[in-house]
Amino acid sequence: MYITSFYTINIILFIIIFLTKEVGEEMNISQVIIRIILSIIIGGLVGYNREYKNRPAGFRTHMLVCLGATIAALIQVQVGYFVLEEIAKNQAMSSILHVDVGRVICQVISGVGFLGAGAIIQTKGTVKGLTTAASMWAVAGVGIAIGMGFYVISILSGVSILIVLISLKKFEDRFIINTRNLSIEIRCKDLKALNEINDFFEEYQIKISNIESISEEVYQYKIEAPQFVTINEIISGLIANENISRVKEINYSC
Repeated sequence: MYITSFYTINIILFIIIFLTKEVGEEMNISQVIIRIILSIIIGGLVGYNREYKNRPAGFRTHMLVCLGATIAALIQVQVGYFVLEEIAKNQAMSSILHVDVGRVICQVISGVGFLGAGAIIQTKGTVKGLTTAASMWAVAGVGIAIGMGFYVISILSGVSILIVLISLKKFEDRFIINTRNLSIEIRCKDLKALNEINDFFEEYQIKISNIESISEEVYQYKIEAPQFVTINEIISGLIANENISRVKEINYSC
């Protein structure tokens, strides 16, 4: 739904952009406002996706990262204009004044890298937050492009980031089988259930890593389940078997 709104916003922004000065002229207040608003919109849309997925860095974080990168780029551009003005006034200053266009931008990229590290969480042998960290880094790049006045690059990049986060996630879940380790405890009414459990796991492409017999009726399974199969689907599918009386997930505390 918000993708459709994003396209509508982009059309409006393109109209505004064409009504302002071209890139390369000294910035006026309208250009500064447009770039700041555009960075808030793109950063907010990417952040909304992360917030919706309940990730550590969400709506406001991505918005601030994009806005901060835009501000840094705006300062860099304005410093460049200032140096050019001084050189135009006094040609002798050309041997003294120099502008390193990439200096501030490089610091932004490296700084966001440290910020992204805070979104990465390692627990129980799994690593979470890599996509969120990458999205913050990408959003910072978009913010820099906006601040430098590269509107087409920034808008197309923002759309591309959203496509990767939303559409490709569905493709990944469907066609790329990434597994995760789970432990479940199953209480059986009949030993026939053991064969039926194996058939169920095979149907859902679940690999059995280990089976431990707790008692004559209770068994603990360590399994590798594809990402597209949720724990609720596994439990509900097993409990539907009349030869199984109870199924529960086992969470081992660190």
